[in-house]
Amino acid sequence: MKLTFFSVLATSLTLVAARAVARDDSDPAHGKILEPAAGAHIAPGAAFNFTYQGSGDYCRSSYAYSVWLITDTPTSFAPVDVFTAGHFFGRYDLPNYPAVPYPKNPAPPQLTMPDFSVSPGGFGPSQTATNKTVQLAVLEEWAGCEIDGPLGVSMSLTYIPVVYNATSS
Repeated sequence: MKLTFFSVLATSLTLVAARAVARDDSDPAHGKILEPAAGAHIAPGAAFNFTYQGSGDYCRSSYAYSVWLITDTPTSFAPVDVFTAGHFFGRYDLPNYPAVPYPKNPAPPQLTMPDFSVSPGGFGPSQTATNKTVQLAVLEEWAGCEIDGPLGVSMSLTYIPVVYNATSS
């Protein structure tokens, strides 16, 4: 069975949806979303502070991470027409020595919450939602110095819930 990046992402996002709660993960082996805070209310089109602390350390090199907003529960790990929905913010370099000492694509200090009431173009319709809990998820690529470690880079997942288009506190 050949695992692709998308099949690993599919599994990871399925796990996100299955347990849509804030992670209080103090394990330094996992990266951590420092900003925004879990439960933050973010309006459509609003810029919000974003800080991700990667897991790179001695004997662990972090390479890059992808940031996603997951708006609907992933359906399964199997191929399917609509696996999940959301928004891709981007893939960023994670500065750490010796893996990425000079990042060429660091994350911006702020991300902008998508405005789903604006059509993405083509046949894509505009949509509205209020007080919707969604997941801000990060998939980090890393490798350790274990000789018997996995083939290729490993991937870690972390996420926090945020409230899209909150109308109440």
